[in-house]
Amino acid sequence: MSPTVFAAVTHVGRVRTNNEDAWGTGDELWVVADGMGGHAGGEIASRLAVETLLAAAPTDSDAFRVAFTAAHQAVVDASTDELAGMGTTLVAAAREAGGDVLLGSVGDSRGYLWDGRSLNRLTTDDNEAEVLLSEGSITAEEARTHPGQFYLTASLGSWRSQAPEPHLLRVPAHAGRLLLCSDGLNGELDDDQIAAGLAGGSPEEAAQRLAGAAVDAGGRDNVTVLVIDL
Repeated sequence: MSPTVFAAVTHVGRVRTNNEDAWGTGDELWVVADGMGGHAGGEIASRLAVETLLAAAPTDSDAFRVAFTAAHQAVVDASTDELAGMGTTLVAAAREAGGDVLLGSVGDSRGYLWDGRSLNRLTTDDNEAEVLLSEGSITAEEARTHPGQFYLTASLGSWRSQAPEPHLLRVPAHAGRLLLCSDGLNGELDDDQIAAGLAGGSPEEAAQRLAGAAVDAGGRDNVTVLVIDL
């Protein structure tokens, strides 16, 4: 199997002065994290989570769970008094031996699939807005701007002593174009805009289009996009 073509772009945005996002890639493994906990804390938490997952190199669901637990513990162990409460989201995709791609996530960093015709969000946000949406209390459109989107119900590290269980799903090989992103992207762009950014061109061109569009739309948060042609 030839190497998968992918590209990543990260941008601090127009408001923040530091970038608390992190991303990384390994052998058929792609990871994005969005840290929280202040200038130093968020950057350290996201970097530790990415590095830990890359070192674990998971290729099946059991290994993914172990890797997410290890990433959580790495952030907890680094939480000194000065960095108390730091945490991070994490979304990762890994190619399995059979060619399919396993996707795992904790927090509100997302995975999307563009099949050339439509956009499908693959991940579930771990935040209060998603809880209200699942209960039918708000609509999908209301969830995009609801204050609950800023209150995570699960993350790695932070105040949680127990590692949260990652959401896991399998994406068929050659299903289309996979996008991993921090919420700085979907916080600025709706699904139609994300689909337009993914359509056509190389992964590098798509990643540049998406990050640029999010910054142009306001850039209120750091934005990181990783585009993978399966």
